Amino acid sequence: AVRGKPCRRKLTQKSLLSAAVWGWSLPVQVVDLRWGIRSDSSGDHKACEIFLHEIKSCQRISAGPAFIALLGNRYGHRSLPRLIPEKLFEVLLSKLSKNPEGIKQINEWFLKDNNAVPPTYLLQPITTHFPHYMLQLLRSAATDAEAAGDITAEQKQHFFTSVTVQEFEQGLWTDSSKPSALLFVREIPRQRVRDGPKRLAKYMDLTADGLLDKDVQGLLAALKSRLYTTRQEILNLHCVELSKGSIDPKRKEHAQYLDSVCEQFVLQMKANRVAEEVVRHATMSIELCRGLYGREGLLGKLCCSMWESTNVHHSPLVVHGDAGMGKTALMCKLAQEMRSVLEAGAGVVIRLLSDRHPHRPDIDHVLRSVCFQICLSCGLALPSPLTANTHLELLRFFGNVLTEVSQQGNTVLIILDALDQLSDQHHAHKLHWMPADLPPNVHLVVSMDTNSEAFANMRLKLKSLGSFFEVERLSRDEGKQMMESYLLASQRTLTPEQSNAALQSFEQTGSPLHLTLILSAAKRWTSFTLLTAIHLGPNTQEMMSQLFLMLEEKHGKELVGGALGYIILAREGLLEAELRDIMSLDDDVICEVYRYSLPPSPSLIRLPPLLWARLRRDLEDQLEERWTGGVAAIAFNNRHLCEAVSSRYLTSQRRGRSLRILAEYFLGRWSGKLKPVALPRLSLLLSDRKVPPQPLWFAPGLANVRKLQELPYHLLHAGLWDELRQEVIGEMWTGEINVIQDLDQCAQYMDCTETRLIRDTLVLIKPSLDFLDGHMETFLFYTELLARLCSLATPFPSVIGQLCSQCEERLLLCPEPILIPKCSFLQQPGGILPVVTSSGVLCVDVCVEAGLLVAGSDDGMVAAWSLADQRLVHSLLGHTGQSVVVSAAHCFSLAADGSLRRWSLVDGQQLLCIQEAVPVDSTPSSVDLHLSEQLICVYTKTQVLPITTTTTTTTTVNTTDIKVVCKKERLKDSVDGFLDLQHDDSVLSSCVSSDCRLVSRWRVLNLLLDLPAGSLSERLAVSAEVCCLEVAQHKRLLLCGLTSGTVLMYPLAMPQETLCIPPPESLSRVLCLAVCSQEKHVAVAYEDSVCLFEITTRDSFPTVEGPLEGFSLSLLHAPLSSMALLSDRRLLYGTSCGEVKLHNFCDGGSSDLEPHRSRVTCVTVSHRGTHALVGSEDAVHRLWSLSPLVLDHTMEYKVTGFFFQGVLSAAFSDSDQVVFTGSQDRTVQVWDVATGNLLYVQYVYSPVVRMVTFRNGFMAVSQQGSVIREVFRCPDRISPDYNPLKNVKAHYRVTSREKTDQAGQQGPGSHLQDYNPAQFNLNLTSMFRAKPSSTCLLL
Repeated sequence: AVRGKPCRRKLTQKSLLSAAVWGWSLPVQVVDLRWGIRSDSSGDHKACEIFLHEIKSCQRISAGPAFIALLGNRYGHRSLPRLIPEKLFEVLLSKLSKNPEGIKQINEWFLKDNNAVPPTYLLQPITTHFPHYMLQLLRSAATDAEAAGDITAEQKQHFFTSVTVQEFEQGLWTDSSKPSALLFVREIPRQRVRDGPKRLAKYMDLTADGLLDKDVQGLLAALKSRLYTTRQEILNLHCVELSKGSIDPKRKEHAQYLDSVCEQFVLQMKANRVAEEVVRHATMSIELCRGLYGREGLLGKLCCSMWESTNVHHSPLVVHGDAGMGKTALMCKLAQEMRSVLEAGAGVVIRLLSDRHPHRPDIDHVLRSVCFQICLSCGLALPSPLTANTHLELLRFFGNVLTEVSQQGNTVLIILDALDQLSDQHHAHKLHWMPADLPPNVHLVVSMDTNSEAFANMRLKLKSLGSFFEVERLSRDEGKQMMESYLLASQRTLTPEQSNAALQSFEQTGSPLHLTLILSAAKRWTSFTLLTAIHLGPNTQEMMSQLFLMLEEKHGKELVGGALGYIILAREGLLEAELRDIMSLDDDVICEVYRYSLPPSPSLIRLPPLLWARLRRDLEDQLEERWTGGVAAIAFNNRHLCEAVSSRYLTSQRRGRSLRILAEYFLGRWSGKLKPVALPRLSLLLSDRKVPPQPLWFAPGLANVRKLQELPYHLLHAGLWDELRQEVIGEMWTGEINVIQDLDQCAQYMDCTETRLIRDTLVLIKPSLDFLDGHMETFLFYTELLARLCSLATPFPSVIGQLCSQCEERLLLCPEPILIPKCSFLQQPGGILPVVTSSGVLCVDVCVEAGLLVAGSDDGMVAAWSLADQRLVHSLLGHTGQSVVVSAAHCFSLAADGSLRRWSLVDGQQLLCIQEAVPVDSTPSSVDLHLSEQLICVYTKTQVLPITTTTTTTTTVNTTDIKVVCKKERLKDSVDGFLDLQHDDSVLSSCVSSDCRLVSRWRVLNLLLDLPAGSLSERLAVSAEVCCLEVAQHKRLLLCGLTSGTVLMYPLAMPQETLCIPPPESLSRVLCLAVCSQEKHVAVAYEDSVCLFEITTRDSFPTVEGPLEGFSLSLLHAPLSSMALLSDRRLLYGTSCGEVKLHNFCDGGSSDLEPHRSRVTCVTVSHRGTHALVGSEDAVHRLWSLSPLVLDHTMEYKVTGFFFQGVLSAAFSDSDQVVFTGSQDRTVQVWDVATGNLLYVQYVYSPVVRMVTFRNGFMAVSQQGSVIREVFRCPDRISPDYNPLKNVKAHYRVTSREKTDQAGQQGPGSHLQDYNPAQFNLNLTSMFRAKPSSTCLLL
């Protein structure tokens, strides 16, 4: 009960603001059901019942305080009770025997309803004012009856208690197990003489003659005393003096009072999420079981069939029937019965696929849910996030789980209801995902409409008719049994005439749904309801029409049509607060509501909450609460009702208008703004509708999930293209799967290149999103977008350009260290978008005639894709080794497990399997497959295996020396001939075209690329294979070391003018090159020596002098693997055995540094020559101080479970404060030079082989040829809680020497005295850390 406009308004604003600031993801709804209602306009006396029902609903669904009471100095309105039990009514009448006029009045207004159980007297709707003394009569009779001992004190109090007290009773005392309530009590310390009753009329109870009602004040005092005694722990007491008989928010003490109430309210709010899909389906199943009658025979057949097939392989069971025949209830009852039939501990998984109507679930969501529940119930390992979110991996996991459950001897029953309600994603209706053969102890029962596409495909998939069970219509006796049970549960009954009328209407269809609609209306009939007033439709559709007519007559056509239409149009259902807000924005609804009465305030026009509460109460049998994102949304509980609502109310014009209103609401267009409306008896008004704002982010890291879910959907279907581009495509949207689906639909309706490119970008990001289980950090998402779209910002400035600018602006605000992309180095959208698979593709084949692309992966799966729509048609499971050869034309596959299999393209089933067709662990390069109409030839390095397709007989032929096998000649064990390929280099691969021409690929020459233009700048010829490259950046020289020992130098300004350093006398190959920072000298490492050369200039042309110095390497010395040349002619180098040495060319001296355990892969010197970084394959980085030569830090970094480790390249920043490293694990790391701390880790898909720095960033080249250009941004102070490894499963350790001089230069992370990430618990709760990343995970 919320009293007082200032308090209500302040409380609402404060709670909504706190929900955003405090990081709540649950909506806060503060509703006063009495607002906007001047009287009980409907006259049915149900207001009090509706109030109490609302409190019960809040207690059931609220995740925080469900009841908040603000009690002042009024006891509240005391009204006539609407229902009086028969025995109590007769006792009261007996006490009025001396007042025949009073008895006459009471009998006139109260009629006996024999349909109630027990019979009850019902107060009739009032069209004129009833005598005021009727309530006094009943109170007098109740007092006498209680004095005589005929009734109890509680029964008497029923006639004296106010509505407010009844609400307190329900909210505070009815259920002591739910103390989730807040209580605020306001006291007036003293009342001045001049504050007469008129001034206090709003805040105190007065009698009819305007005097203070002392009796009511006594009841109020008793109520407050009870509150102080029983609810002290939640009571908040406030004392405030009134000003002119009211609260004035402009007065300082009154403003403080309102702020104090709001602050206490905010501090005591708590929220706990309760959204469990398994519980929801189980609860729905139990509810639906209660209404099932007359299906014992069909249930017995299903149970018997499963019992007989428990220990053998068998097919799924199919339950089918016409719409409304009760298939869902039958499936729920089957689940209940089978728990007693199956052995103890058996798992039963039930999924009701129509529970989210009118929106259909996708097959991935269903299978993911089933797999999780099976794994949890049977103690199996859960699927990784990447597996759970990848269709092919999920199908394979589903099949493996069923097999593993069977092998362990566990029993599992999977029930999938309404398969025809699946979405068309992945061609789910074709049922390729469903196994046609189930292992022992695993049962699968599905249901579908007989007239659906899914049923037709099921008949093709399952050959045996014994697997199909039809649900037929109910008989009259079964309907009568169902009716009696329903009425008994509702504590109602019917007269014989009413019962006969209901059964006669039901007999015409025999449909349980039809009977349910009849009973929903019949439970409201009283015993004095005439048959002529009863309207029953002959079928389900007519019965729904009668329901709509009744609602329209009672509540208004616009109100009913608007409310039901908005519920249907919402993507994920609507919260009740959202529905009230949206209907408040609908001018047609508002005009109907205020047709006969004016709104309380012309400046504030909304839908009175009580009107919706009345409508919802009349729809209680048709509505349900759906938990989505931790909140309860309302939706229809029957898809047939959804179709009827859509047909009746959502005409083309009204649908478009409603979608625009929904879009405007989630855009927040009218929040804080005045919306015009023309009411019937007023001119055009500008009024505030008091709808909340809709920011995309409530707080950092807290997204507006409801806006993400609903806005793109409504903008798209409302045809608001400009808003869609700007608000969704061009704005900062987090990685929601729904957004990708929305953009898929946008591409179908909008001819917009930018929309398609952004959609393709999100598809490329989706593997990372799946790996993170759908939850990607905001800055990680921005980085991914920039790294893919940066180069498209200029040609597409309106949307992509704006999007990239916003990404960069947000990244600049990041409070943690971060790398900001300055070019596109991840795969860009556009062109042919590849199908992303979770495992490597080893072989592909295309059949144009069948329109299929068949791909074999390294996990043995063979996937068949449609070339027409790029959708998966079949996932062929059976191989246990890598797929090495596939043929699309004949649908054969050959795998490393040695098996050859043939598949059916109709149902995806295996037709042929030949074990040991090739040696186990064969590779794609060692095996080939040739097919003709009668013969299959399997070629390996040592044999040819001819197989006749008709009889599958095989013959092994030895082919040790075979080089070419002619197609039309018989197989021979001798050489037909040799081909002169006429190449000067090694052939890497070759293939034969259909006209017997040979195409081959060989090693190419060096290519010089123009990086800014992205094109080939120059082709440089060399005389031998290139070993290493080095660049003198300032002098613009390219140095190229060859296997012949020659070093070529190309001036980049004149690349054809080549300089040459001749090879040494030993002709040893060049191992590595190093140029000093001043670019005056270059060191060349050969296999047996190291030489120092001078780079000079003659006549403005670069020349090389030397060797100036050198030293020899002994035969036992390991080859040099990496080196760096200092400006003072000292050479720091590492070897393939892990040795690290510092050689001085000036005096010939050499120092040994701490060795590594494996090959040294990187040696880099800082720009000022003060530090050097040495990295190796053992994933150890050592940061050395060169003056004097001491080891500052040893940094170890490893990705858990990743085979390739170690640093490949490194570069110091221009300031030498940080060092960038590129590793084999495909990451770029940023380290603080002063402390050795790891500052940032970024996944870039490919190992970085070379890095150079510029200003505050670096440029790099990856093994895949991508050019990476990024800027590093580090805040002045880093939080001690910052964890650079939060998005990767890795660990690192830093060991530093103790420094006595603390006055040196401090790096960006040197202030972190206690920063020790090596102590972090890396096995955190996030599921995506259970497996090393195989996709791009950027911080």
